[in-house]
Amino acid sequence: MRPADDDPFKDWIATSAVRAKPSLTDFALGRGEDLASVRWFVFGAQDELLSHPALRPLGLAERNRLAAARLVHFLDDMTLTEHRIVNTAAQAIAQNLLKDFLPEPMALDALKLYTDEGYHAFFTAHASRALRQCFSLAARDEPSLKIAALEAWVAEAPPAQRDLAWFMVGFVGETMITKAIVDSMRGTAHSGLQRLLLAHLEDEWVHARYFAQAFALVWKGLDAPARAHWGGQLPRVMAAFHARDPRLHGEWLEQAGLGVAARERVLGRLCGGEGLATRTRQLCANTLQVLERCGALKDRAVRERFVEAGLIDPDHHR
Repeated sequence: MRPADDDPFKDWIATSAVRAKPSLTDFALGRGEDLASVRWFVFGAQDELLSHPALRPLGLAERNRLAAARLVHFLDDMTLTEHRIVNTAAQAIAQNLLKDFLPEPMALDALKLYTDEGYHAFFTAHASRALRQCFSLAARDEPSLKIAALEAWVAEAPPAQRDLAWFMVGFVGETMITKAIVDSMRGTAHSGLQRLLLAHLEDEWVHARYFAQAFALVWKGLDAPARAHWGGQLPRVMAAFHARDPRLHGEWLEQAGLGVAARERVLGRLCGGEGLATRTRQLCANTLQVLERCGALKDRAVRERFVEAGLIDPDHHR
């Protein structure tokens, strides 16, 4: 049982950031000719897409539209992840289906997290719609590769273990999302979007603490074979969260005016296999810290899977 003063959702009614700030939907993004002359997005040297040499010939309007398409994709992807992935994991906890590992108060707290994620999905979808209208971007209804990969992974688990599989997906999603939001905040200079992302980040820090505490209890309650199995599967879950869609990126680049050869050079860097492990390692740094603290990476079989995936070094301390 966790101490009462270590409750991530303490004073939740008053402090849950996105739910308490309905003004976050008040976007005034601008229209028409303004889009060609205003620097809507931050183009730093660390931007993996916009810093590529092949994009240097693009004007400000084209770069704005490309960055907007990417941000819309991030927001749409986050909306889906919140209500279709994280909240499915939260449901399993809230229904006390993991009572062998988690105390009942944590099941009640899962409903608070579930409620937060509903607000996040609404506000995030609203921001995406405003951006699409502003930049005349078409809505996309293609299935998400990430969502499909995560749901397929859960479906592989025996029925009796699917609640635990959903928990593992929720754990990775909620412990890595803070880094993804921070990176997105670095990519936009618009104050309305910054306010939304910052409020979302405040909530996700709370959610990350909750899932870190829950994972520590679950890991402690697993026997050795179960630890080897679930721990060894986590690199696949982490990779699914950060895989990129080369077809989608190719469409963005084509719409920005890049030729076939230039598109292939950019896609080679963005979607190539060599970069996936590095990106996943960076974006899941918080998740890896939790695994380290819980002692999960001390398990030889688990550690070997993480080394094979490039998520930790071969000489990672035991």
